[in-house]
Amino acid sequence: MTYPAPFRSLASGRRRAVVIAASASVAFALAACTPAGVDDADPSDSAAGGDGGSGGDGATETITIGYIAPATGTLTGFTDGDPYMLSVVREQFADGITIDGTTYAVEIIDRDSGSDAAKAGELAQELITEEQVDLLMATSTPETVNPVVAQCEAHGTPCLTANAPWQAVVFGGGFGPDKPLEWTHHFFFGIEGFGDVDPLAWDQVETNKKVGVLWPNDSDGGAFRDPDTGYTPLVEAHGYTVVDPGAYENGTADFTSIIQTFKDEGVEIISGIPIPPDFVTFWTQAAQQGFEPKVATVGKALFFPTTVPSIPDDLGEGLAFATWWGPTFPYESSFDGTTPQEWIDDFSASPEGEGLVWNQATPLNGALFEVAKVGLEASGDPFDKEALVAAFDDINMMTLGGQIDFTSGPFPGIATIPTAMGQWEKTDDGEWEWVVVDAGTVPDLPVDRPLELLEW
Repeated sequence: MTYPAPFRSLASGRRRAVVIAASASVAFALAACTPAGVDDADPSDSAAGGDGGSGGDGATETITIGYIAPATGTLTGFTDGDPYMLSVVREQFADGITIDGTTYAVEIIDRDSGSDAAKAGELAQELITEEQVDLLMATSTPETVNPVVAQCEAHGTPCLTANAPWQAVVFGGGFGPDKPLEWTHHFFFGIEGFGDVDPLAWDQVETNKKVGVLWPNDSDGGAFRDPDTGYTPLVEAHGYTVVDPGAYENGTADFTSIIQTFKDEGVEIISGIPIPPDFVTFWTQAAQQGFEPKVATVGKALFFPTTVPSIPDDLGEGLAFATWWGPTFPYESSFDGTTPQEWIDDFSASPEGEGLVWNQATPLNGALFEVAKVGLEASGDPFDKEALVAAFDDINMMTLGGQIDFTSGPFPGIATIPTAMGQWEKTDDGEWEWVVVDAGTVPDLPVDRPLELLEW
């Protein structure tokens, strides 16, 4: 199965007091207080039904869910499918949620972090203290997730997060065996999803087994560089040697010193987790300076279908990356049984999908709401914070984004998902697509072909 890339991208668009019987009609809040990608929205204008029944017989009690994601800025690749995803979620929640015979309306407040960690934290505090959300969710890299987790842990607010390596969330957030997550549940693969899967692809070709790494000076980079829990001990266990030239700042314009280190050390494999513009800069300069590795398996930058076409001179040909979702992955939505291929078809035909190609992050963003629904239903009382957190502890369920199992994770509150390896190629008609070259740890995933060496 091949997976196409586009040539352009269009970036995106209180708890109530009175309980009603299950048979009562339910009002659903269709709009967010500040929709992702929309600036300066007036919260008073957004919730359907005014104050949502904060008093008076017959009013509907409302569960308020906050959702923070980077709809603008350097991390928009994680969220350009969110307008469609949120429309699907709101439709699923249109009739509310029934919990122990009581039906509750659902209000979703989605906010744009602007790909800024400080703003993500500010939005989380606002949603907790001013909007009094019953559940707060966040997605897409530690720069978004960690500040939200910090606010939820400080205020005792149930929290669900995704799309960030779990070690960067746990250890990078200052948590550990002596300081567990008390209010947060997070799902995504961890550094092992790179360090134990990248070598499966490298083993398919002949190299000197020297791996040059690109670790930025941020939460992700710090987690991957950790000598005990990071990337190096994993790939060394597979017989590879890591060359780490040191941390670089996001937004670096000149990678000459890093490239020279790789050349001097005879590096033939490149790995890392740079943001998209930084990798484009690095890879372009590498070609200009005569650095020609045989293999590149790069996270973050190559996850999304807009990066590779933006690299000049078709230098994206043959770049590879860890992948966690695609049309042939054996998953289905708990909402309605939708499969990945069906979701892709529906997204492509939707107004929100016009001018875009699906990306693998969006279904996992949507899975946050699938897990939220099951947890809320199992809690018995959506406003009992401790009960809601305990309900998440027991979740082991299939979602559109994969199996989410909090009962057997590597750390309390963590569920991991499997990864495979994809490789980008350009078709005869000039379109970019990626193919599966190793199934990695994904059960029953078809493989299209073996990994191919880079051509310079």
